[in-house]
Amino acid sequence: MDRLIYTALTGMNARGRESVVTANNLANASVPGFRRDIVAQEGRYLDAVRMADGAWEARAQVGSPSLATPAVPGKVQATGRGLDVALSARAWLAVQGPVIGGEVKEGYTRRGDLSVSATGLLTNGDGRVLLGANNAPISVPPGAALTIAFDGRISALLPDGPTEVGQLKMVDGSGLTGRDKAGDGLFLPEEPLTRDPSARLESGALESANVTATEALVELVEEQRGFEVNARLIRLAQDMDEQGARLMRLDG
Repeated sequence: MDRLIYTALTGMNARGRESVVTANNLANASVPGFRRDIVAQEGRYLDAVRMADGAWEARAQVGSPSLATPAVPGKVQATGRGLDVALSARAWLAVQGPVIGGEVKEGYTRRGDLSVSATGLLTNGDGRVLLGANNAPISVPPGAALTIAFDGRISALLPDGPTEVGQLKMVDGSGLTGRDKAGDGLFLPEEPLTRDPSARLESGALESANVTATEALVELVEEQRGFEVNARLIRLAQDMDEQGARLMRLDG
C-alpha cells in the first residue's frame, strides 16, 4: 500500500512543479518579449534504501524535471512610440546582466520597451542597460529625440542635425535554450554571443509575450485538478490500509 501512496505523491509533486511554471507564465503574460516555460520532460529513477541484510528496497520514483522555452515569438503590435522595438525572429538584444563572480554577465532579451535613464543610458522596461555594438553601454545626449533604424543604429536629433550615438548589439539567439534562462526571464548563456550583422528590428512596435492569460488559466485549473486527484488517491490508500489492518485484528 505504501507504494501506491508514494506513486500518488510523485504525481502530486509533478503537478505542483507544473503549477509553479504555469503561474510564472501567467504572471508575465503582459511583459513584452517574455518567453514562456513548459515542463518538457522528466527523467525517472528509483530512490532506493539499502536494508540491513544488504538488499535494496525501492520506495519511490524521484523526478528530475527539465524546462524548455518554446521559440515561438509573440505577436507584434504597433505602438507608435519611437523607442519601442520589435525584433526579427532570431534577433535578441544584448544587455548588462547580473554580477557573477565579480564580473558583469552579458544577458539577452527580446523586451524592446526602451527608455533613457536619469544617467543618460539606454535601458529597457526591466531597467537593464542596453549594450552597443562595441559591448559598452549606450549613452545618449540629455533631452535629445532619438530614432532607431532597422539595423539598430541610434540617431539623436541635435541642434546641428542628426548624429549617430551608437548601435544596438543584436545577436542570433536561436541557440538559446531553457537552460540559459534565469529566474527573472533574462537569458544568460555561459559564453557571450557575438553580434549578428544581419539582425533586424522594427521601431514603433512591441512583441508581446508568447503566452496568453486564457491558456495559462486553463492549464492552471487542469494542473490543480490533477493535484486533487492524486491527493484523493492518497486518502483512498490510507482508508484501504486502515480497513486491512482492522480485518487483521478481527482475524486475530
